[in-house]
Amino acid sequence: MIETLEEYALIAEIISAIAIIISLVFVGVQIKANTKATQASSFHEIAALDINILLNFSSSQELARLITVFRDNPDSLSEEEKMHGFYLFGAEVRHVENLFLQNENKMLSAKNWKSRKALVDGVVLSAGFGALLKHPFRKFFDGSFIDYGIDQRKKSGLTD
Repeated sequence: MIETLEEYALIAEIISAIAIIISLVFVGVQIKANTKATQASSFHEIAALDINILLNFSSSQELARLITVFRDNPDSLSEEEKMHGFYLFGAEVRHVENLFLQNENKMLSAKNWKSRKALVDGVVLSAGFGALLKHPFRKFFDGSFIDYGIDQRKKSGLTD
């Protein structure tokens, strides 16, 4: 039987410690669930952007041609075509930059990043990305993404 105030205090401390442990476990479970929900939302947004970009680029033969030629061989375009192609390609680069940054910030699961990394690397290894690296607009892209692109290009033997 509990006889002193100290014993009541000790029992209260034990109950308090157990309650804190239970609440921390609950918070951990909630954080894990929230992380999965955030990753699912990010993946959904990325898929919607993928679809939107693909639909826009395929909306006309000329747009599809410009983006393809700019990506593969920008120097083969006239100055006017190069300007239009650069803006189209810039939209694609912005999209893959977003994918890269989502991954860097742990907003994509490893599985989702694996399925998107080939797209990111395909863009940064293209001749169009090499042209972007020489353009003043390069400064409008995230530095860590640009550094990633430069590193990937060096690993692949591309020199700019």
